[in-house]
Amino acid sequence: MAAFGAKQAAPGDRILESRGPESRVKVFISYSRSDKAFASDLVLGLTACGFEAYIDREDIAAGEVWEQRLAGLISQADSVVYVLSPDSLSSKQCGWELQASLASAKRILPVVWRPVDEAATPAELKRLNYIFFSGEGRSFAAGLAELAQALRVDIDWIREHTRIAALAERWSGRGRSDALLLRGDELDAARDWSARKPVSAPVVTDTQADFIKASSDARAEAERRAQRAKAGMLTAVSVVAVVLAGLAALAGWQWRNAARAEVEAKKSRDAAIVASRSLEDANLRLNAEIGLRTAPADDGYFVIDEGWYPVAANFSGSVARVDRSGGGKHASIASGFVIDGALIHPKYAGEALLLAPAGNEPAEPYSPPVAPSPGMPSDTLPADAPLQPQRMLASSAIDNGPAKISVSFPTLGGEAISGTEAIWKTPDYMGGAYPFEIWRLGAALPRGARAIAKDDVDCQGFERTPAKRIIGSFGIAIPAEGGPSPKAVTLNISQLIDRTDPYSMRYTHATNFVSQGAPVFDLVTGDVFAIHLSSGPDPARPGRRVGYGFSLRLVLDMARQKLADQSAQLGPMCDTAPT
Repeated sequence: MAAFGAKQAAPGDRILESRGPESRVKVFISYSRSDKAFASDLVLGLTACGFEAYIDREDIAAGEVWEQRLAGLISQADSVVYVLSPDSLSSKQCGWELQASLASAKRILPVVWRPVDEAATPAELKRLNYIFFSGEGRSFAAGLAELAQALRVDIDWIREHTRIAALAERWSGRGRSDALLLRGDELDAARDWSARKPVSAPVVTDTQADFIKASSDARAEAERRAQRAKAGMLTAVSVVAVVLAGLAALAGWQWRNAARAEVEAKKSRDAAIVASRSLEDANLRLNAEIGLRTAPADDGYFVIDEGWYPVAANFSGSVARVDRSGGGKHASIASGFVIDGALIHPKYAGEALLLAPAGNEPAEPYSPPVAPSPGMPSDTLPADAPLQPQRMLASSAIDNGPAKISVSFPTLGGEAISGTEAIWKTPDYMGGAYPFEIWRLGAALPRGARAIAKDDVDCQGFERTPAKRIIGSFGIAIPAEGGPSPKAVTLNISQLIDRTDPYSMRYTHATNFVSQGAPVFDLVTGDVFAIHLSSGPDPARPGRRVGYGFSLRLVLDMARQKLADQSAQLGPMCDTAPT
């Protein structure tokens, strides 16, 4: 998953995605504001070493509940680097961060930037090995190399520590619900992880231990219930066999009781299976390779807080790669996503439908992708490239055969699915300026897929643009040197500029060639508010691009109006007045 305070790249910088497992290790840096320059250099150095390092770059405002924000950053880190200096030892915030790291059983690595008074150093840090970045014979490069080596020790076990801690905290925070417990292979793996703790690794927390034990107890209880149900059935059958000799009526009564017990046992088993599958589906989405692209920010950084996490957990299995051919057009590749058919008509309720760009018009001349500027990855648009839809034309020849689409889910794998029927297209009165289509699919979606439903769609009004709103579009990524694998999707982080025009919502540019059709999320609310279309030079910010999207709510309203019939006179998508 993406780092929380990722440094923003200039247009065309490489996607911040791992080349191997260890580069996804997250490192939170605790520092005093007086050491901000050193902490920023440390972020850049650790990032260059393949880690996802981040710091809290926001000043603490008066009255702000800063503990909640920092606790979220620390809890999702794999290791904590504590910058030792006279100012950090006297900082209330640094002291709080140290205690929060200890409470979460995080691995803490103290680095000495400026000499400190040993007597003033907390006892919890004194017992740890220091890594020196200053002093005789020391340099930043030497300290960075030693720190990187220390962070790589027991990487796999510590990364699992972070993951299980997040699941355990979620379970504890929601009243220790049985539905959130580990099951099947996940439980076996967690028990094995706990048993093989390395000597030098952080302790297993009480919450983690309680979570694993509760999961084990729930499995044992389910097995006992099944055994009791089986034993009860055998007893009932035996009683029936005896009573049938002279008490047929009593035998029938006993048989009915046994049958009811078996029905209840089956309901219990089915509920456990459904809960287990739901957890497995969520794990498939969470374990997906997800790239990160970020638009330039005025201050150089985005602070994403927690909004990216539910978007990645819920919707990485919604994003599809759409390969289109035929229909008298050039073959093309773009993004798309699946929606619950109930959004457009009751007869499609429960059916996953594909919402995707309709492809280029026949009159549109073929042109290869604009060449990137020197030093940019091949999937990045230069800042001065003209306004253009962000899809990839895959062939210079016009294909006059029947229109066909092939849909695949990069994060989930599985065979590609063919579209069987285009049930709606953008109406002609829009002049083809914003071409979208909704297709039925010829096969079931792969495990972990999730269709976007009504509760996921943004219903805010278009009268104003929320201030400082961070957004993320979720599209596929083409293979490019320095980019993610061919199976990856990319979360494109940028800032909302204007959402008052539903036909042309604007945001800072972070997307690549094949992102047309990607759903665009408000990372504060977690709702989808737009479908990405194109990008072009930003007239208000020379040297940068601006992205354009079309309101998802408006597209769905068009489809609902067109598909309505006597059996379903559907009103607008949002049945209450938008706020």
